[in-house]
This record gives sequence, structure tokens and C-alpha cells, in this order.
Amino acid sequence: MDIKRRLEALSVEIEKRKLDSFFVTSEINVSYLSGFRGHDSMLLLTPNKRYLITDSRYIEEASASVKVFEVILTENSLYDTIKDLVKRGHLKRTGFESMDLPYGAAHKLKSLVRPAGFIAVKGLIKNMRSIKDANEIGLIRRSAKLLKDVFKAARPSVIPGASEESLARDIEIRFIRNGARSAFDPIVATGHNASKPHARPSDKRISKDDFVMLDIGCRLDAYNSDMTRMVALGNVKKKLKEIYDVVRGAQDLAIGKIRPGEKIASIDIAARAHIAENGYGKYFGHATGHGIGLEVHEDPTISSVADGKLESGMVFTVEPAIYLPGIGGVRIEDMVVVTDSGCEILTK
Repeated sequence: MDIKRRLEALSVEIEKRKLDSFFVTSEINVSYLSGFRGHDSMLLLTPNKRYLITDSRYIEEASASVKVFEVILTENSLYDTIKDLVKRGHLKRTGFESMDLPYGAAHKLKSLVRPAGFIAVKGLIKNMRSIKDANEIGLIRRSAKLLKDVFKAARPSVIPGASEESLARDIEIRFIRNGARSAFDPIVATGHNASKPHARPSDKRISKDDFVMLDIGCRLDAYNSDMTRMVALGNVKKKLKEIYDVVRGAQDLAIGKIRPGEKIASIDIAARAHIAENGYGKYFGHATGHGIGLEVHEDPTISSVADGKLESGMVFTVEPAIYLPGIGGVRIEDMVVVTDSGCEILTK
């Protein structure tokens, strides 16, 4: 991990907001900035010091593994520890992650550190994480490769008589055997269950002419992957074949838009327009994609209302879909990384 570069970039953003310090409480962001993967830990960055605060359960691990932070043990009250550090550093304006710290905790800390300011900041580190460095892209590529390998190995088990539940558990076991774990509960949906975007695997068994949706992902070395494939068995219904072709065309158009400087919203608009032109607009309700990395869903969100433009190093999914209640559904999902000249598809 390029911890030094990340902390320098965060310092610049902190200064832009006229803050003299920043409090990090998101477990994912603590790991991103320090490399520490324990739980119940937080960071306080000040002009002269960087602190990792944790309790007795993780103090030994943190002291041994964290190099660029002074590790602080919370002995009695976390609130008192933070109050003491703010006072010790003569801090005047401390930012905190407004979308992670519970309202009650934020309110109490704000009263404890007065007259110093305790200022809510939204999405600062999450936005930084949307641009992956070369090391992160390498780890995501490894996760995607394992995902593809597991799908290939599990594909022959998608046969008439197999249940959604048994296939889902088989996929989870395959990830574990390869040193990873499922990034989320696998989605295995057959028949009309596939019309539910996040269908839960059931004891429903695959029939001889089914079109089966498999949405699976793995977490390997802290980084996630995500992919959806449709598996056709026997004589698939004509309507499902039709919407598969429409979704495939929508994904091709969306991926064709991906290059640095392109508006993020244009990717979703391209996919959505194609689906609408073919008469299925009202059957595609979610965004065309989402960022992926340390979390399965992170920035950027690929939607028609998204702000901003694509930048090299962004990694996200492209997953247009059509869901027909009572009939079934089709979703095709791939992961891409934005390159200097276009994009690379990581799940092909």
C-alpha cells in the first residue's frame, strides 16, 4: 500500500477545507490510510501527529503492524481519549466522516471538544478511493481472475435438478478453498426468480429449459470482484432470448463510452436509451454500475444523475438488465478499469 501518498493527498484535502485535523471512523477508510485491518479502531490526523486509536483487543496487533501512526490505547472512555488528544494538539477545527459517525456520537464529541469545532465532512476519503493505484488494480485483477476461475469450475453444476441454494453454497466453498471468500451472498436465480434483481437462493430447482442468473463475487486480499452471467439450458423462452440480446447490446454501448474525460452519466444514459428504444425501459430500474474495490459498492455510481467525469484508475461494474415479473430476467455484469485511452474489461 502506498500509505504515504494517500496521507499526503488527504492532507491537501484537509487544508482545502480549512481544517487543522481530521477524524476517521470508517473501518474501511482506517485500513485504506493505515494498512490496519483490525476492528474498532479510528484515526486522528493532526498537523504534527497521526494517531491510531484502538482498545486492548487490538493494541498488540496495531503496535506491531502500524508504522506511520502513533498507536493510542483507549483504557476507559474513547470520548475522553479523543478529548485529550484534541486538547493536547491545540486543535481548532476537526473534520469527521459525517456518513459514518452516528449522530449521537458526533453530537457528544462536538460538545466535549468545545470550543474547538467539530465539522461534518461528506465522502472525502471515499472519493479518494475511487481512483485506484497500480497496486490496487493488480489486486482487483487477481480477485477478478479467481472469480472467473470459480465460475468456470462451477458452471458444469448448473444442470436440471440442481437447486439455487446448493449452487450458491458450492460457489462459496470454492472461494474459500482458494483463499478467498464471497464478497456478498451469491445470487442464483432460475425461472421467474430471475426477475428479482437481488433474489435470494431458494430450494427451487433448475428445469431443463431454464435461463439461470448467477451474480457472484469474491474478496481476495481485501479487494472485491463482481460478475453476473446468464446460463442457458435447453430451449430457453423466446422472450428471454430477446431481452438477452437487448441487454447485451446495451452493455456494449455503455462500455464503448468509457474513456477518461467522458461524463459518468453518459454510460448509464447509453445503456438505458438502448433498452428503452427496444420497449423495455420500465423494466430496468437500477443504476448501470457501481465502483468496486475495498467495498463491493463504492464510488463512482454509474447512473444518469451522476456528477463528474471518468478518470484513469476508476474501477466499476457495467450491468444493464431487464426484469420481467412472472417471466424472468437478464443481467449481464462485467468489471472495467478506466485506462489512459479507454478501458480494460477485467472479467472477460
